[in-house]
Amino acid sequence: MREVREAYRRLVLKHHPDKNTSKGGDDFKMITEAYNILKDQGKEERKDHKRFSEIYPEDAVGMFESGEKLFASRKFGEALEVYEQVNALLPRHEIAWKRRGDCLSMLGRHEEALGCYEKLLEINPESLKGWNLRGVALSEMGRYAEALESFDTAVSRGLHDEALWNFRGVCLFQVGRAGEALESFERALKENPRFGPAWQNKGRILAYLGRKAEAEKCIERAKKLR
Repeated sequence: MREVREAYRRLVLKHHPDKNTSKGGDDFKMITEAYNILKDQGKEERKDHKRFSEIYPEDAVGMFESGEKLFASRKFGEALEVYEQVNALLPRHEIAWKRRGDCLSMLGRHEEALGCYEKLLEINPESLKGWNLRGVALSEMGRYAEALESFDTAVSRGLHDEALWNFRGVCLFQVGRAGEALESFERALKENPRFGPAWQNKGRILAYLGRKAEAEKCIERAKKLR
């Protein structure tokens, strides 16, 4: 901004109407307007930078990026420790809570993962991924009826993901609703016809319902997609 001010002073001295009357002060007016725009823009940039630094301290940003690299390398235990530090610095960073939950889930610590996903939903109740992941954690814990409620919330708000429909079908079967489970697996395959787990589960449901020939075709399709 200092360079802008110095350039403005030089141009003002050159084009001020008292010294240059050839254009009736038009150049001077344009220079002043341009300087005011740049000056206001600079204020906004400084304001945005301050806001970012307040919300995302530099060390927290670095930690989160470190966690992402560890997560991508499947070093879930190490990544978990990093995300815990990020949560301490940024308690309302929903992605960090999601990642922390994902690490816990990969480590088989589903009850703790559930707590992270519920914290995510406390921060952002509209998170479709949050509702979906909450359902997955509950289903892994055998709490199928609660998981169904979570999956249905995600569906009602617009999430139509093959993995969600597949998990939902498993939960429906576990609570004794085989017919609806079959429909859910078929919906998963409508979303992605190459989703092997849904073919496998559809085959199992068809076998359970006594539709052996159809079941065998589904199981064979699942094998080809592995």
